[in-house]
Amino acid sequence: MGLNYKQQLEVVQGLSIPSDTTLRMDCPFCNNINTLLVDTTENNLSWYCFHTSCTAKGKKNGEKDIRYVEKVFKSNMKDTQIHEEFKVPDSFQSIYSNEKAMRWLSNNNCWESWSWGRADFKYDVKQSRVVFIVKNRYLNKIVGAVGRALNKNDFPKWFMYGNKDIPFKCGECDDAVIVEDCPSACAVSNVLTGIAIMGTKLKEEQKAHLKPYKNLYVCLDRDATVKAYDMAKDLRSSGFENVIVKPIEDDLKYFNTEEIKEMFNGRENEKR
Repeated sequence: MGLNYKQQLEVVQGLSIPSDTTLRMDCPFCNNINTLLVDTTENNLSWYCFHTSCTAKGKKNGEKDIRYVEKVFKSNMKDTQIHEEFKVPDSFQSIYSNEKAMRWLSNNNCWESWSWGRADFKYDVKQSRVVFIVKNRYLNKIVGAVGRALNKNDFPKWFMYGNKDIPFKCGECDDAVIVEDCPSACAVSNVLTGIAIMGTKLKEEQKAHLKPYKNLYVCLDRDATVKAYDMAKDLRSSGFENVIVKPIEDDLKYFNTEEIKEMFNGRENEKR
């Protein structure tokens, strides 16, 4: 049985949401990810969980009703909902079916993200690729995949299955690090959320997937530092306020967790 209005109100008030804020967050009632919208604008307190099985909704003071809150939530989801279904290829098999694929993931600092449930991997027997599964964080459904060739002579090295405008995301932190490839996203997910844009150029369509995060770090490979600053400038001009460039000496996938913690918690990050 769900909580009654008074009990829900106590929980929502205990979240200490600042005034004049519209915030998406994980629902404390059903534990689903980013399904609860809390609105505290105009002396109003409204909450609504978008998940179909959750009964969390209510309001206190103000004139906004639940239909308004649901409308705001749905409008915020428009940019990140995927309209095309992705059919998982029959050639995708368990990652445990190929020893070479498992060894590649281990050598590229990906296993920890797998063990903690932050990433999902497959093996494409048809193309001989390690496959990183791409999911929609709001709907928790598979919307694409990114494949890495295991054979040196196979081209392209990276292959995008399905929608090519959806970045690979690994982690559930409020702060995110924009990186070039999937292993780097997995490595950084031990500390923050890693978002792989598969290259050094951020597409306009990918920007919508960055909106939920409070702070964005741009952390491209060493040879793309200039592009990292250009990307940060572009993000700020698009309305992203907290964008921090973090130059690195090596690819993030070669850093261990303690090194990544020191890198992003030391507050020596340069902001331009």
